Amino acid sequence: MKKIINKQLHILVSNMEQLKAAVSMNMRPQRLYIDYHMLLDEVPSLVEQVSDDIDIYVALPYMMRNETGLEGIRDIQRIWKSCSSFSKGFLVRNLEELAFLSLNEDGTFDGRIICDYGIYMWNHGAADLFLGQMRVDEGCIPYELNRHELGEFLKSVDGKADYVFSSCIYGYIPMMVSAGCVKKTMNNCSGRFGTNYTAYDGITDRKNNSMKVLTDCRQCLNIIYNSVPLSLHKQIESLSKENGITAFRIDLTTESGRDAKLILNFWEELLEGGRGEAPYKEYTTGHYKRGTE
Repeated sequence: MKKIINKQLHILVSNMEQLKAAVSMNMRPQRLYIDYHMLLDEVPSLVEQVSDDIDIYVALPYMMRNETGLEGIRDIQRIWKSCSSFSKGFLVRNLEELAFLSLNEDGTFDGRIICDYGIYMWNHGAADLFLGQMRVDEGCIPYELNRHELGEFLKSVDGKADYVFSSCIYGYIPMMVSAGCVKKTMNNCSGRFGTNYTAYDGITDRKNNSMKVLTDCRQCLNIIYNSVPLSLHKQIESLSKENGITAFRIDLTTESGRDAKLILNFWEELLEGGRGEAPYKEYTTGHYKRGTE
């Protein structure tokens, strides 16, 4: 396999151990997305240190809640106040966050806005809306597009140099984001409503697949992740030929620091042209080959 040098490498981290694994790579990532939980109380010194040669963005929550005890907008304002000196901007996960940042009349936000895959840019019309009319700097290819649909979409926006897209090549996909907390349902609430507290639990589906569930008490929500990660390592050559994709993204969520290091080492070797064995046996290619029915 030829060395893949035509794409940037972006990495999303959710805890300090994953961050340490990311910054220790020989292949230095061009961008790091830092989960907002890591920046609510105080900014880790390592984040500021690496911002000299790595672009730092804050990954906002999948759901922004503003009600008694939950202050999503104030959290965004506070994070930007403490991080604007070294952070480039935000990874936005929903339309409410996008509206707040892009339509902010008082001009308090002057950073860059990256739309995550959940803000769907299925076609050129959606791309024109978000990247053209609204103040959005980049988009992320939706998971739902198969290889053919992806090619057609990129052709439809070809020639628009300011339309920039990344594609996620590894990560556990959220199957559901819910304000109906599984702990509350089981009468086992953590009692940390509105605090900067996260924990992982597990549920088992009817096919006996075990899925991790993130409890985010700051937003009082759950994220149920797929039982196996998305991994497009066998499709990386064809993806690398898509000129409309400027960056590959690796999302680290439930992984331990040790697993994060193994995963990043594997992808680093692969992107350098190697053929190492993936450190995980089970994975999915999502809709890349089969599409959405």
